[in-house]
Amino acid sequence: MKIAYFQLAMSMSIVGANVPIGKIIVSELPIFLFSEIRFLIALLFLIPMLFCDNKGIVFVKKNNLLYLFLQAFFGVFLFSIFMLYGVKFTTGTSAGIITSTVPAAIALLSFFILGEKPSRRQIASVGLAVLGISVISFQGSSTVKDNALLGNLLIIGAVVSEALFTIYAKKLSDALSPLQMAVGINIIGLLLFSPFAINEALAFNFSKINMSMWLIIGYYSVTASVLSFILWYRGVKNVSASIAGLYTGFMPIAATLVSVIILNEKFGFNHLSGMICVLCAIYLGSKSVCKPTRST
Repeated sequence: MKIAYFQLAMSMSIVGANVPIGKIIVSELPIFLFSEIRFLIALLFLIPMLFCDNKGIVFVKKNNLLYLFLQAFFGVFLFSIFMLYGVKFTTGTSAGIITSTVPAAIALLSFFILGEKPSRRQIASVGLAVLGISVISFQGSSTVKDNALLGNLLIIGAVVSEALFTIYAKKLSDALSPLQMAVGINIIGLLLFSPFAINEALAFNFSKINMSMWLIIGYYSVTASVLSFILWYRGVKNVSASIAGLYTGFMPIAATLVSVIILNEKFGFNHLSGMICVLCAIYLGSKSVCKPTRST
């Protein structure tokens, strides 16, 4: 079980650290084109790994294929669009703090999708999460104040997408191996982005991208689409969706730290206030699922 917790924590730390890195990349490369390149690079690693895996390629049942598509649509397609466009308009720090609300979003959506009735603590955690978002959204960084609210709303969309990704991943955890799911998600993501990416590629001057940027893109692709997926799938297989959701709290911590270090972003009082509210939300959510849960 401790290994599962470590895998979940590492996966979300990678995702969080890539938030400000993605902000750097999309300042040079169109979002859809970047996403397409990301999946191509990831598949160059994943497909050989799949053929070397003992379980190999399997026939995916219709219901499982639907869940796989929903994972890709929400957790890859919409998440990437919301997150990458969001960080163009808001700061990486604000984006990191807003993503702290993923555990609360998972608790809320589990009620509608899985029929899990939220406890009073979970309801309180959702309220605190909303308060934290409000503090950040209406007291954004002065350097991006004109578009900060739009950026923050897009990040909230990414939060909902990530929550749905976790729920559907749990549904598939017993049917497919982590590697099989990672390959499937990247292939579907590649197909979803293709029409938009081709259009952007035709008008883009690739000579503008230097070797340093290609290395950053390669790093993002391998960590975001290979390592984070496989670690998350392995971890979520052995814990409940609600407990896995709590480990998304590592995402904003990593995003905030990396944003301060590489983007030289300031950490203001509004960010601190919002983070305190959101951390309290995570704490309340964790108290509501502290009872032992048998993995399904």
